[in-house]
Amino acid sequence: MWKRIVAPAVSVVATAGLVAGGILLPSGAISLNLNNAEVYQNRTVKAKDLTLVCPGSAFTAGSGGAGTTSFKRIGSSVVDYSTNLPSGVTLKARPLAGPAASRASLSDTGNQVQAVNAVSSLGLTVVDQLGKAQQGSALASAQSFEIASSNGITGAIGANCQSPSPESWLVGGVTTIGREALLILANPSATDATVDLQLFGESGIIDGAGLNGISVSANRTVVLPLAGFAPDQTSLTVHVISRGAAVASWIQERTVRGTVSAGADLVPPATAASTSLVIPGLLKRGTNDATALIAANGDYADLTPAIQVFVPGTKDATVTVQVIGSSAKANGTVLQQQIRAGSTASLDITGLKDGDYSVFVISDQPVQAAVKLSRTKKGATPLTDFAWLPAVASVTGPVVATAPKSGVSKISIGNGSLQNATVTVKNLSDGSAQTVKVSHLGSAVLAVPAGGVIQLTSDQPVSATMIDDFAGQIVAIPLQDFKNSGGQLGVLVR
Repeated sequence: MWKRIVAPAVSVVATAGLVAGGILLPSGAISLNLNNAEVYQNRTVKAKDLTLVCPGSAFTAGSGGAGTTSFKRIGSSVVDYSTNLPSGVTLKARPLAGPAASRASLSDTGNQVQAVNAVSSLGLTVVDQLGKAQQGSALASAQSFEIASSNGITGAIGANCQSPSPESWLVGGVTTIGREALLILANPSATDATVDLQLFGESGIIDGAGLNGISVSANRTVVLPLAGFAPDQTSLTVHVISRGAAVASWIQERTVRGTVSAGADLVPPATAASTSLVIPGLLKRGTNDATALIAANGDYADLTPAIQVFVPGTKDATVTVQVIGSSAKANGTVLQQQIRAGSTASLDITGLKDGDYSVFVISDQPVQAAVKLSRTKKGATPLTDFAWLPAVASVTGPVVATAPKSGVSKISIGNGSLQNATVTVKNLSDGSAQTVKVSHLGSAVLAVPAGGVIQLTSDQPVSATMIDDFAGQIVAIPLQDFKNSGGQLGVLVR
């Protein structure tokens, strides 16, 4: 959207396409012809303060009265965060739907993990009045974790605290019997947002009432059951378009087998569509237990890992999926399928033994993709859980994430570049470091200490995901580098 402000004797030109304060300025020169002498000056445009939005605790359904359904929070999530703030820069926290007075300053952690509990969605803003901080995960990184345990939902639930966006794509979610998918929309700004949705299932785009003009008020969170728009879908992609204010979005998915809660997770926004994608983090465990459960009860069939692929364009895509292990003992596999334009397909990844893998997707058309990884643990009532592994943008770093203080954490690295990569994962909390060579289309896994601030750097672009295992319940945290961009604005002054 273009916004024109006319004032006497002033003209504004954009010297290049750039993002300033969250607004995309057009590329090329634009000048109001005032037929007078003009002086051209450069002005530095400060980037909008970095805001990260955390999802808050899990939702469960309840009766809203008169046959309607409402949703309530259960438990409390833990937001682990780390910062490295220059002098004069502060980190502010504000629960969404809380009063303005609830805004609080959090401590600069100095590369140590700190934690804050959150029930509602939580906005974290780096307040940088002079615009002197270099934005990115090295400045501020935050991850949300919760072990849900109630009659309606169980499992480890985790996600990055994400930067709100005017547009996002979420690849993942199932709305068949015993599977629930809730769309969470969080607006951390002081401006109301109006959201339109597009849904794509296995047969293509899904039309229906109520998908447009959804109001997400300032400083509020909205929850929508996707089964109301797209029932009985085995694979689903949601396109979120926001006007007025940018929003953060997730899909909360949960599984129930009969009366037994059997896992939950959050689906994060997908990386941009591409003909080449990397999905790290397929750390497969409990294969024999899962095989026995599937043989005894068909409702456990989703314990087989599967990849969902969405084709956003107008041409069908021929997609090749290569699953590559991190060692000679982890024998991978290859899948190939043609997928219709505008549809989401789910492909089972069969034949894998226990081991550590990364997934590489090659397509003749741009696609988006995510892998659903399940875990199982023996018992009188088997404990199952799952995590959605999104495709992750390649980076050279530094990119920073916080490992939770409990559980076992590992960094899974996939190298989709054309060169072999040397990757270093450093624990900023104590200065220790590990370096690994990752070949082209190769995979590697490194254990990282609980409660550490982890920084990844590489001499070639690689993709990485942190897998956190809480006694058989798992979450996946893609290593991402959220930031806003400033730039130069040319001003013509008469």
